[in-house]
Amino acid sequence: MKWATSLLVSCFLLAVLAGCGGGASSTSTSSNSGGSNGGASPLPSGTELLYVGDNVGVIHGFGVDPNSGNLTALKTVPVTNQAAAADVELAADAGSMVLYATSAGLGGANVASFVVDQKTGNLTAAGPGQTLPVSPRDPTPVGNTLFVIPDGSANAAALYTFNIDVNGVLSLLPNQPVTLPGVPHHLAVDPSGSWLFVTYDGNSGGEIASLSIKNGAIGSLVGSFATGGDSPQGIQVTPDGKFVVVVNGGTSNVSVFSLDPSTGELAEVSGSPFACAAGSSAMAIDPSGKFVFVAVGLNGDGNTLFGYTIDSAGSLTPVPGTPTALGGIAEGIGVAVDPSAKFVYTTIVGRQVAGYMIDQSTGALAAVPGSPYSVGQVTRGVVVMPHAIQ
Repeated sequence: MKWATSLLVSCFLLAVLAGCGGGASSTSTSSNSGGSNGGASPLPSGTELLYVGDNVGVIHGFGVDPNSGNLTALKTVPVTNQAAAADVELAADAGSMVLYATSAGLGGANVASFVVDQKTGNLTAAGPGQTLPVSPRDPTPVGNTLFVIPDGSANAAALYTFNIDVNGVLSLLPNQPVTLPGVPHHLAVDPSGSWLFVTYDGNSGGEIASLSIKNGAIGSLVGSFATGGDSPQGIQVTPDGKFVVVVNGGTSNVSVFSLDPSTGELAEVSGSPFACAAGSSAMAIDPSGKFVFVAVGLNGDGNTLFGYTIDSAGSLTPVPGTPTALGGIAEGIGVAVDPSAKFVYTTIVGRQVAGYMIDQSTGALAAVPGSPYSVGQVTRGVVVMPHAIQ
């Protein structure tokens, strides 16, 4: 089973943290209207963990109240020694024990992993980090493997693959990078860990490359599939593995494909692509697989968060009351849904993160009390860990 190694890593790290406390060194403490414990004391049982990357190479941690969605600031930690400080993107492992980060700068370690303290949410660097010769982005873990692509500014059709050892330490595999069909925008992996999907601009417009994963490494190219739009950006697979959803930022729509789990082939569902807004980029699917949320990014049609229901055939229907206005210059950059599927958070340009409560029946959104929360720097990637503090 693809996640077996990840779970073994989680068990090992949990034992380590239980013995030593796992506190992380920090640079500063973020402030927000929800208050702060600075990561100095254990968090209440059931608290979820949210992490936000900024544009100067720093990760900001927050505890999420499981009842209200209110955020409490934790300690911050730099991805690197600041030599490669730049836009930070984040991903979490399936066991909620390790956080992965890229910092889109050069001149130092720009791909890193952090052990998550299961009592305080603090982060401790797992090893010295790795240095790529290109600006990295979109860390995507599966089992004991981490995939990373170059930032678009590198104009490189490449994919880098790292091994993750039992301590969460990263090491670059031999014969890297792997060549892709085009310059990648974003990555997604299906729940079984068998297929990797890459969005890129191809000869026919937006395309998705489907590649097999064999023993933690990239296998063969299954094929490339037209999205029916331009500039495909954020991409995710539904939790049941049935559908692949991609945002076409250049053509104001969202495409949905059915996934053949045995072959990795994609087939566009009836009615796809579905209307959205120009400049749409980041998206998230809630853990129940009922709702899709899309943020309108920079240079878009408005500062909004779109919501859709997704039915058994893969068809998207706008959620009542959405798109939700983010206000001012608050263009959405990243989107994440919490493990309980009760809240959705989006990082916004105004140095903030906004939170919304999700109506479990309709997907309608209502602002979390105290939202938006100050981060102190321009925000980028956001992730909510898969499990809560025990």
